[in-house]
Amino acid sequence: MKLHEPLDLGRQAKGLVTLFSFDEKTRRICRQISLQNLILYSGADILGRLLAGQSSYAVNMLYLEFQNTVGVITPPAVSRADGIAYYNGLSVSPDTDFLRLPLLVDPSVDASSDDYESNQATFFAESEGTTGFFGKAFSQSASSFVFGAALVAAPDPADQSKDIVFSRVYIGELGWTDAIDKQDGKQVGVTWVIRFK
Repeated sequence: MKLHEPLDLGRQAKGLVTLFSFDEKTRRICRQISLQNLILYSGADILGRLLAGQSSYAVNMLYLEFQNTVGVITPPAVSRADGIAYYNGLSVSPDTDFLRLPLLVDPSVDASSDDYESNQATFFAESEGTTGFFGKAFSQSASSFVFGAALVAAPDPADQSKDIVFSRVYIGELGWTDAIDKQDGKQVGVTWVIRFK
């Protein structure tokens, strides 16, 4: 037995992400898509800090990535090394931006089976506002489509440059009709489950 067995986050932690559009007044869900996430190398950095007692590195933000287009959205090819630098690079994109959103409530923690007591954390967030982090419009009139998301630890919520990305997800290499369009009177919600086994 190895004394220093590495934690393979890709194999030992799984995520199920549900993106959905809902009516702001009735809260009725209009459209829903379920996806599996990719946990990044920087996700291990977050876990290491949390195990060392640095509680300010808990996941407390979510990015919703959108593109303003009437064409086909091609999601980026993502590797586990693609963290915050990718999002900062969107500052020069002519049509892609992200919403930096606080979680709606503290994550819930529960068990996925009788073998565990609290191996599963669930995160919740929903879109708000009409402008992305880099100033691009997020609206129906701008033809905004949500096609990706990220779970983020923001040790200083007032300073995005310190954010660390735990996990990312994309709708896939599908046409724009498979992304979730921003409509007047509707918002985009996210439920994100991370399960350790």
